[in-house]
Amino acid sequence: MGRRWPPHPSDVQEAETLCHALGLGDVLGRMPAGLLQIVGETGWQLSHGEKSRLYIARALLQGAELIVLDESFAALDPENLRRALHCVLDRASTLLVIAHP
Repeated sequence: MGRRWPPHPSDVQEAETLCHALGLGDVLGRMPAGLLQIVGETGWQLSHGEKSRLYIARALLQGAELIVLDESFAALDPENLRRALHCVLDRASTLLVIAHP
């Protein structure tokens, strides 16, 4: 999450709420360790769209004044794109989105 370790319960709650808002609740439910599950090459495997939404969550959890998303929505189906865009627009104070046609 890019925050203190071990995480404060409020950090974990914020991350979980954000993941659910991005449509990752089912994925978290399938993982044995939930939000604390190790993911990636040596851990739990995520689809390209799930990875994109996870990266968006990580970016938003930083609380930065400017969020830059480079092709972050490219792998998302229309429903998850709508959900992710709505989530980002609600939470990011300033947003720069890079997309190629």
